Amino acid sequence: MSRRNIFEILSEKVSISSQINKIEGLLSDAYVGSNTLEDIVDMECMREWKARGRYTSCEEIRERLQITYAHISRRLSEEQILFYLEYVSNIIWLCNEKYLDGSEDYNDEYLYLQENVIRLLDDLGYEKKVFEDEEKVILVEKNAAMTAVAEVVDPNTAYAVIEYNHHLLKGDIAEKQRILKLLADKFEPLRGELKRVNKELESNTGYLLNKMNIRHNNMEGKNAIEYVKNLSDEELEEWYDETYQMLLLCFLEYENIERNKKINKLKGVIEK
Repeated sequence: MSRRNIFEILSEKVSISSQINKIEGLLSDAYVGSNTLEDIVDMECMREWKARGRYTSCEEIRERLQITYAHISRRLSEEQILFYLEYVSNIIWLCNEKYLDGSEDYNDEYLYLQENVIRLLDDLGYEKKVFEDEEKVILVEKNAAMTAVAEVVDPNTAYAVIEYNHHLLKGDIAEKQRILKLLADKFEPLRGELKRVNKELESNTGYLLNKMNIRHNNMEGKNAIEYVKNLSDEELEEWYDETYQMLLLCFLEYENIERNKKINKLKGVIEK
């Protein structure tokens, strides 16, 4: 199976470009006082911004990064999407820290803009890191293992891997259980090979799937387990999250088996 990146995977389920267009619309309509967000940053924040380099306006930064409205209308590349989201995250942070400073002199679109940026970053598996001393916001992968797995498994499994990691699922035990069941089905055919290279990982993952009310009803009936029955929702969710991480490790370990086979084949050719 050819490797597909997270942008390609998500584009099959949701339109990333339409979400970017929505954010751009909100950016145009986001007012702080009587000015747009970008105007406020230009007038009140740009000159003193440590991270601006030699740039003197939002427009100039956009042109340099090739994330103007014209670029957006022609569809942004994957790199440009991250540049764009990082740019918007920086000017929001600047306005909040350097101009508003706790004030609520903004319209609803300004709030919606922030929410939509966060949600798209979540979808892509990224989060914001703020470096206050440098007055800089950068985007980093929230879960590198999740991204790595999503890019090597089949499309349905990939979306399940991404979906589980989304912040909107926090506290939704039933939905997390559903996704883990789906991933468990994908894990099962790999167990023989995994057991050969990492028996403990394979065994522990299977144990969690069978004993933590995922594959079987461990709350009542013949498979009931007293310990599991007494877990709070928060404790059960923690074990679900641990199981998810174990499954990610299993998928990555299995991918590495195939990689090692290729390397060993290469060794045989070179050392012949």
